[in-house]
Amino acid sequence: MAIKRIDHTVVIGLQWGDEGKGKFIDFLANQFDGTVRFNGGNNAGHSVKVGQTTLHFSLIPSAILRKKPVYISQAVVINPKILTKEIKMIQKLGIKPKLKLDPRCHVVMPYHQLLDTASEISKGAGKTGSLKLGIGFCYEDRTNRAGVRLNDLTVPKILRQRLEAVWQLKKLRVTKTYNQPFALDLEKTFKRMRRYGKLLKPYIFPVSEYLQQNLAQKSFLFESAQGTYLDFVFGSYPYTVAYHTLASSALPDCGLPPIHLDVLGLVKAYVTRVGGGPFPTELNNKIGAFLQQRGHEFGTVSGRPRRCGWLDLVLIKNACNLNGVNQLILTKLDVLSGLESIKIATGYSLKRKKITTPPANENDWSKIKPHYLTLPGWQEDISHIKQFHLLPKNCQQFVNKIKSILQIPIKYISVGPDRKQTIILN
Repeated sequence: MAIKRIDHTVVIGLQWGDEGKGKFIDFLANQFDGTVRFNGGNNAGHSVKVGQTTLHFSLIPSAILRKKPVYISQAVVINPKILTKEIKMIQKLGIKPKLKLDPRCHVVMPYHQLLDTASEISKGAGKTGSLKLGIGFCYEDRTNRAGVRLNDLTVPKILRQRLEAVWQLKKLRVTKTYNQPFALDLEKTFKRMRRYGKLLKPYIFPVSEYLQQNLAQKSFLFESAQGTYLDFVFGSYPYTVAYHTLASSALPDCGLPPIHLDVLGLVKAYVTRVGGGPFPTELNNKIGAFLQQRGHEFGTVSGRPRRCGWLDLVLIKNACNLNGVNQLILTKLDVLSGLESIKIATGYSLKRKKITTPPANENDWSKIKPHYLTLPGWQEDISHIKQFHLLPKNCQQFVNKIKSILQIPIKYISVGPDRKQTIILN
């Protein structure tokens, strides 16, 4: 069945990430002239199953598998080691990557990773669960005008100047502030980054300008890394990332004027998150373990087990408002098969008062008491089903309840990791 094409669409996760964006970027990409990744770094991870092959991406959108143009905007921070590894992986599949990198992208340097590791160690029990990949420290340098940009890797004189300007400060911060070793050499780092500059130079392209000039002629699919509640302002701060993850941030992150974007919001049929931070509907019991194992809930980048809990529609409704969601994608519905009953959080109590949105005060998250609606489960395997009316009645009831509470249409339902395991609703 053909999918109706929407001129410019942004795909957003409505939870803490890991909602299945990778599958749906791949699924939708053929309907657009290009796909744009507009934020984050290699702390994001997407797994895509094509036939019997499962591929893992952390920087390049999975749309690259469709042999369509893929653009990395200036707000993405690039670890050149990871990026070149992904390019080689794609080339081994016999695909010539149509990859375009904005020259203004900042580069994740080795000292960013050292700082990230040292900072996390210093926090002790209060650590935030950073993957120690240096992403936040790269964004810090970007904001403080002390960063190295992708284009700098191609100009030896500028690259050396950039490194010499910050090197001693980075070393002192790691060794004196955090009391950790600084096992880096400036000259070796310079040479390594020069090599990456030569490898990536053929892909450098004026992404922002190209998008601006082609908005009226071509259609673009925009991809956000992570999910809504990792946004560094509106997420569960301080357990967040260092940038915006909301739909509207696609425009400044790509250097675009205010334009209309249709927003597809992804909702996993339950909730997961990696690392520390609040989680009102978390299940520290056999049901949580069931969801983790059935859903293969282990981080694509970190390999860490994801915490699991019941679907939380308070979070989802607020995320829909933050992002201006037009349509929903419900993912991993098949994982719920086998449960006798299923709960959905439909409200919160905080200090004996009902609240309809997540708290702004970080100290209040731990005091939330969810209000649950309990629905009957289903036992049937639904991973082969192609049409909504063929789903078990209790499964249909679960989906319809979500739709009625959120008052937003559900367009796609994923019942497995493969492209073909997708139900399209009218």
